[in-house]
Amino acid sequence: MTGAITNRSETGGDGSGRVNEHTISTDEPTGGNEIDNKEMQKESKVSKLWGKLGLDLGTVLMMMKAGIPPTIALAMYQADAVATTYSTLGYLVAIISILGFCIMPRAKFIQTMALNVMGTCIGAAVGMLMVWSGVQARLQTSSIGGPPQRYNSSQSAVCATWLFFQIWLVNSIKAKFPQLAFPAILYCIFVNVAATYGPEFQTTAQAEVFIQRLIESFLTGFALATGVSLFILPLTCRKVVTKEITGYVTALRGALQAHNKYFESLETTDMFDKVSPSESKDKKKKEELKSPEVVTLKKLMATITALHGKLHGDLPFAKREIAYGKLTPDDFESIFKHLREIMMPLMGLGSLMDLFERLAEIHQFDTDNQDAHGTEANSSRNKAVNDWNDIMKLTHEPFATIIEAMDGGLEHVLLRLQFVKPAKKQKAGTSDTEAKGDIIQPGDKGFAAYLETQADAFYQSKATTLRQWIESKGGKMDGTMFHEPNGSSPAELDLAPIKTRQRNHRQLYMVLYIFFLLHSISRAILDFVRFADEHDQAIAKNKFIHPGKRRFVKWVASVFRSQDSNENDETTSASLESNNTVVHLGDAFKTRKDPEHSPPENAWEKFGNLIRATSRFLRSPESAFGFRCACATMSIAITAFLHDTQQFFLEQRLVWAMIMVAISMTPTAGQSVFTFMLRIIGTIVAMVVALLIWYIPAENTAGSIVLVWVFVSLGFYIPLKRIDLVIVGLISVVTATLIVGYELEVRKIGEALATSNGQPYYKIYILGPYRLATVVGGLAVAFFWTFFPYPITEHSALRQKLGGALYLSANFYSIMHETVMARIRGDEGNLADPTSPGYKLAKVQNKVLAKQMLTLQGLRTHSTMVGWEFPLGGKFPKKEYDAIIQYVANITNYTALLGYASSSFTHPSLNQENDPSSAQWFHDFQKIVTSANITSHEITSLLALLSSSITNGQPLPPYLVAPQSYQISRRLEEVDREILSLAHVAEPGYAALAVIQISTRCINMDLAKLLKAVKGLVGELDFSFHIVSTQVDSETTSTDTLVSTPSHRNKQD
Repeated sequence: MTGAITNRSETGGDGSGRVNEHTISTDEPTGGNEIDNKEMQKESKVSKLWGKLGLDLGTVLMMMKAGIPPTIALAMYQADAVATTYSTLGYLVAIISILGFCIMPRAKFIQTMALNVMGTCIGAAVGMLMVWSGVQARLQTSSIGGPPQRYNSSQSAVCATWLFFQIWLVNSIKAKFPQLAFPAILYCIFVNVAATYGPEFQTTAQAEVFIQRLIESFLTGFALATGVSLFILPLTCRKVVTKEITGYVTALRGALQAHNKYFESLETTDMFDKVSPSESKDKKKKEELKSPEVVTLKKLMATITALHGKLHGDLPFAKREIAYGKLTPDDFESIFKHLREIMMPLMGLGSLMDLFERLAEIHQFDTDNQDAHGTEANSSRNKAVNDWNDIMKLTHEPFATIIEAMDGGLEHVLLRLQFVKPAKKQKAGTSDTEAKGDIIQPGDKGFAAYLETQADAFYQSKATTLRQWIESKGGKMDGTMFHEPNGSSPAELDLAPIKTRQRNHRQLYMVLYIFFLLHSISRAILDFVRFADEHDQAIAKNKFIHPGKRRFVKWVASVFRSQDSNENDETTSASLESNNTVVHLGDAFKTRKDPEHSPPENAWEKFGNLIRATSRFLRSPESAFGFRCACATMSIAITAFLHDTQQFFLEQRLVWAMIMVAISMTPTAGQSVFTFMLRIIGTIVAMVVALLIWYIPAENTAGSIVLVWVFVSLGFYIPLKRIDLVIVGLISVVTATLIVGYELEVRKIGEALATSNGQPYYKIYILGPYRLATVVGGLAVAFFWTFFPYPITEHSALRQKLGGALYLSANFYSIMHETVMARIRGDEGNLADPTSPGYKLAKVQNKVLAKQMLTLQGLRTHSTMVGWEFPLGGKFPKKEYDAIIQYVANITNYTALLGYASSSFTHPSLNQENDPSSAQWFHDFQKIVTSANITSHEITSLLALLSSSITNGQPLPPYLVAPQSYQISRRLEEVDREILSLAHVAEPGYAALAVIQISTRCINMDLAKLLKAVKGLVGELDFSFHIVSTQVDSETTSTDTLVSTPSHRNKQD
C-alpha cells in the first residue's frame, strides 16, 4: 500500500470534513481482509506515534542545526594548528558550543550570547584574580630555596574561599534573575575549572596561560554557536511570533466552530447532565461520559490560553529585532491587542458550560440528589431542559450565521496579512461563476463591509429572538414595545408565580449573555479585519525595521530587572524545573512596612537602611539558594583542596561532578524524584550512545564525528519539543560529547600530552563508566542539598505560587473595580491618551491579567508533578489544591468578563441623538447604577487575606464570611421598577448589565467555595468556648465568642 490507511468516520481522519486521499475500497475481495486489517493497524499505530512525536520539517531542520556546532568543533580540532592552540581543552570547545544553544530565535540568542560573553569575561577576570592570589599565597608560605612542592595548603585555602564566595553570589543572582540562567551556568563552569586547577600553579605565568586558554576555549565555542545560529537556517523571533499568531487565529476559528457544535447539541440534549465527582474516580471514564462537544471546546479554550501566554512572552523579543520586512513592531503589538479583544469575550462564551452547572447547583438538578427531591425536582429539571432546547432552536439560525461570518473574518485576516497562502485557484473553465454569484469570500476587498452587515443583522435579530421568547412564555407584545421610552413588561409575565419569574429572569439573562458576547466577538473580529485591510501585505513594501532608541533602552534595562518566565522560554528554561513558572508579583507583594523602624529622615538613617538591606539580602530565599549551591559544590570540591585527595580529584575528573551541580540545581522548586531519575537515565543512555559512536565506525575519527552530529541532533529533540526538560537533554548531549571528544583529543595530541595535566588516560569502555559515575555523583549531591538542611519541596513551592495567584486575583479585581466605577461615572477619559486614567488602568489591567494566566498555567502543570514528590508524613491534599486553582481561574475569568462588559457603558452608540428613547434610558440607568455597588472592595480584601494565609500557612481569622451577592437587578428595581422592564431588553446597556449580573453572581459563588477550601487547608482561629457534657459523649460548640456584646459581658462577669 502506498499510503497510511486508517479507520474513518464520516468527517474523515483529521476531523475537518475532508476525506483523506487514501481510503479503503469496499469492492476489494474479502480474502485479503485479514492481511489488510493487520497492515492497516500497523500503519495506524505508526502514524499515531509519528503524530505524537510532532516531527515536522521545521523541527527536524532545527535538530540538525543544533548538532552542527559541536561537530565543527571536533572536526576542526583535527587540524594541527587548532590542536596546538587548545591542547587539552579541545573537547571543552565542543561542550561550550552546545551550551551556546544555537537553536534560539535570533533576538533571544543575541541577548543570551551577549550575556554569556559578558559573564565569561567577568569570570575570566575574577578567575585570574583568584589564581593569582593563590599563587601569591604559595609564594608567601613556601620556603625560599627549598624544592617546589606540588601541594600548598594556603594556596588551596585561598582558591576554596574564592570558589565558595563566587558560587554563592552567582547562584543568588541566578535565582533573582531567571533570564541570567545560561550566563550563570557558564560562569560557574569557568570558575569551577579555574578554582580546582588553581592549586596546581606555581607561578603567575602558568596561571595566565591557563586562564587565557580557558577563555579562548569558551569564546571559540560561543563563536561557533553564533555563526551557526545567524547563518545556518536562521530563525527570527518575528518568524516565531508569526507562527504563534497563525496558530492563535486558527485556534480561535476552531473554538468558534466548537461553540457552534455545542449550541447545536443544546437543541436536543440535557445541558444540566454532568459527571459528579462521586460517579467516577477514573479520569478517562469521566472524559468518555462527557459530551464530545464539551471536551473539544474545553481543550481548544485551554490551547488559546496557553498560546496567549506564550505570545505574550515572545512578543517583546520580536519587537526588538532588527529586520527587513513589512510588519513593524507596532503592527505586532496591534495584532496582539486585537487577538486579546477577541479572546476576552470568547473566554466568557466558553464559560457557558460552567453556567449551566451553576444553574443545576442552584436548582439542585444534581443527578445524585434527584431521588431525595422527588418528582417535583424531576419535572422542574425537565421543564428547564425543554425550555433551553426551545431557546437554542430559536437561536440556531442567527448563531450559525454569525459564527460562519466570524470564521470567514479570521480567515480574511490570515490571508490579508499573508500568514497563510491562499487556496489554489481552479483551472479556467472548471469554476462556475454563475453559481458563485455576488458572494464575497474571505480575502476579497469588500469583506469588511460584508462582515459589518452580518454583525448588524445579528444584533437586530436579538429583538426578534427576545420577542419570540416572551411570546413563548405567554406574554403578549405589540410592534412598538421595544421602542417606547416608558414601556413596561407584559402583564402576563408579571403575574406569574415568583419561582417562574425567577426562572424566566435567569433564562433571559443567559440569552442576553450569549447574544452580547457573540456580538462583541463579531465587532472585535470586524476591527481586526479592518486592521488587516489597512495593512494588506500584498501591497505593503519591505523596509528596514529597527527597534528604535526607546525600545532598545527598555531592552537593556529589562535584562537586569526581575522578569516573568516559564518553561517555554528558551532564555530562562535552564533555571527552571520541569514544572515551574516564575512570575514577578511586584514590589508590593514582598515589601512589608517595618513595625520596628520609622522611615529614615536624615543621611545617617538612610545609610543605616543600606546596611540593613545587606542583611535582608543575606537572609533572602535567593541567598539561601546560592548558599545551597555553594555547599553542594564544596561537598565535591573539598577533595581538590586537601592534600590526601587532591591527586584523586584530578585523576578521576571530579570537576565534571561540580559542573553537573552548576547545571542541574534550580532555584525555584525542589528537584523531584521524577526529574532526578530522568537525568540519570539520560546519562546512562548518553554513555551507551558514546560507546556506539566510537565502535560503530570501527574507531574511525571521521565516522565518529559524523555520528556525534547525529546523536546531538537527536538529543536536541528534548529541548525543542520539551523545553521544560531542557536540563535532561543538555546533560545527555554534553555527557556523550564529553566522552567521545576526550578520546578524539587523545588520539590527536597523543597520550603523553593528554596526561600532562595529571589525568591518566582511559580507554573509552573504562572512561564511559567513570564519566557516568562522576555525573551521577554530581546529580546525587545536588539532589541531596535540595532536601538538606530543609527541603524545598514541590508542595511548598506550589503553595507559595498559589498564594501569589490569589494576590494577583486581588490586584486584578481591585483594578477592575476602579475601571468599572470610572466608566459608570464617565471619567475614564480618552483611552488613546497615555495620561488618561482609562489608558493607565487598561495598561496595568492587561499586564496583571497576562501574569495571572501565566501563573495559572504554571500551577496546573506544577500540580500534575507533585505526585512524584517523595512522600513523608500525610498525603498532600492535591484534590483541594486543584479545586482552589480552578476557583481562582473562574474568579479571574469572570472578573475580566465583568470589566469587558462594563466597556459598553462608554460605547458611542449609547449616546446617539437619533434614538432619544435609547439615550434617555441609558442616562437614567447611569444615574441609578452609580449608586449601586456593582463591584466591592470587600472582595479585594478577602482575596488578599486568603493570599496571605496560604503564602504564610497562617490560619484564617474567625467568623470570616464571603461577601454576599449584590443582586444588582433587584437594587435597580427598588429605585426604579421600570428601568429593567422587558420593554428595554433590546438596549445595549441592558445586555451588558445581564453579563455583569451573571459575572458578579459567579464571582460570589466561587468566593464562598474558595473561602471554605482555604479554611480547610490552613484552618481557622477558634475563640469560641466549648461545653462538654459528662453524661453524653458529645460536644457542643457555641457560635458566639466568650465575650461578644456588653450585655453578654455583664452576664459573664
